[in-house]
Amino acid sequence: MTERTSLETHVDLCELRYEQLDMRMSKVEQQIKDLNKDVSALKDETRKGFADIKELIEKRNNSSHTAIITTAGTVCVSLIGLLGYLITHIK
Repeated sequence: MTERTSLETHVDLCELRYEQLDMRMSKVEQQIKDLNKDVSALKDETRKGFADIKELIEKRNNSSHTAIITTAGTVCVSLIGLLGYLITHIK
């Protein structure tokens, strides 16, 4: 008998179809959950990476400022030393 002529056959086949559909939906749900975990992990790694980059930029800026201040201090001390030398040796 075919599905069109037998209600029992139709019901049995529908049951099988719904079971298969349920299994496929469960697989899709699990894949979505796994994908969500992966995206969350990627987001956390990206945040950490940006924080590391920001920290490196701040350190570089601080070292640049330190180098500028050190250079300016060296120039000032040199000029004061030159002035002192000139004052003591001018007759």
